[in-house]
Amino acid sequence: MSWRNGSCRTTWLDTAKGFAILGIVLIHAASWAPGQPSVPAEWILDRLVVSLPLFFVASGVVGARSLTEEAAGARLVAARVAPLLYLYILWQPAVLGYRMLGDLVLHDRIDLIGELIRFAAAPLRPNGEIWYLWALAIHFVLVWATRRVPAVLVLGPSFALFVVLDGWGRTLLGDHLWHVLGPGLQGLPQFAFFTLIGARFAGSIIAMVERAGLPVIVLVIAGWLAAGRVPSVAPVTVAPLGPVKHLFGVAAVLLLSRLADLSTWIAPLRTIGRYSVVPYLTHTAVIVVMLAIAGVVGLLPVAAAHPTITTFTLMATASVLVLVVYLPVRSTRASLLFTAPARFRVPRP
Repeated sequence: MSWRNGSCRTTWLDTAKGFAILGIVLIHAASWAPGQPSVPAEWILDRLVVSLPLFFVASGVVGARSLTEEAAGARLVAARVAPLLYLYILWQPAVLGYRMLGDLVLHDRIDLIGELIRFAAAPLRPNGEIWYLWALAIHFVLVWATRRVPAVLVLGPSFALFVVLDGWGRTLLGDHLWHVLGPGLQGLPQFAFFTLIGARFAGSIIAMVERAGLPVIVLVIAGWLAAGRVPSVAPVTVAPLGPVKHLFGVAAVLLLSRLADLSTWIAPLRTIGRYSVVPYLTHTAVIVVMLAIAGVVGLLPVAAAHPTITTFTLMATASVLVLVVYLPVRSTRASLLFTAPARFRVPRP
């Protein structure tokens, strides 16, 4: 899933995906951590994190550009979509397992019927934090199906849908329906714009980021920070600043990633981004298992009493633990846990 221009890899895209993964893991570490929310984590999440739109843009640039070509056929679409669905289906039992374990650890009960219903409905209503794979597969089909439609007729409506859902989605649909839809059915239309624009304008996005001067970078970062000052629970009158934060944030992180990529210290983050599927698929399971171990040894009260230390410890461990174990064995059959078999990835003649 890496952009290549000839033989030259655009490594700052890996860095950008690394930032996105850290944000996603922080979201889930904060949501699973026992006790009161961590104030620093909440501050970062409310003002800075733009992980989902950033991931969808990067995926559009990296994985969907070829789907916009006139000659793109159904076999090419299948070769892009099948690996995503393979991983989504493969990891559903793990999702079921860690959700039940999490219920047991944090709530002393298991909603077995509810979890089994959610597991069975996963093809239509994404289950667990890996819904991005499901949504991205549908986005790729949309990119291909609209490849002959003028860009303005595709990006215009998808942008409007993003603004409405990101700014007023919960207000318009109501808390109950918003909850029933879940993150997957919310995010599918909400973030389609980012995959579409990444695919349609991959080359332009790469060029603009690489040519941007310091004044542009400073201006974009300032816009991101200014919009991020509005809390996520802002009233409807200022809710549109949520989409503004996401738009400025995506641009700012891409620009910062290009600058950061010039330094050698960013290499670990770049590695996380290059193999982003590994921490993405495993991070919640790692978080839940860590909490389960803490419960067994009697440390949950201590974890709850120190929410910031707990949240960032969960985040750091879940971001790198499985990746450190996986990298030495990635050339073995262990790779099938994170990469679809070749028959799914190569278009059939």
